[in-house]
Amino acid sequence: MIKKSKVEWLIIFFLGALFAGVWLYAHWNLSRHPPHHKGPGSVGYEEPTAAGKSIE
Repeated sequence: MIKKSKVEWLIIFFLGALFAGVWLYAHWNLSRHPPHHKGPGSVGYEEPTAAGKSIE
């Protein structure tokens, strides 16, 4: 096995920390906003009614 220098370990650590920080920020930010698309099965979805037909 090849021994890694301290510079290589620092690069690996900082790239891992950067990736983790971006991942955590993205998921935290997404969890604060409601979804823009509400499809069937989503909370708050309302069935569309036909525009030309009246419900009697």
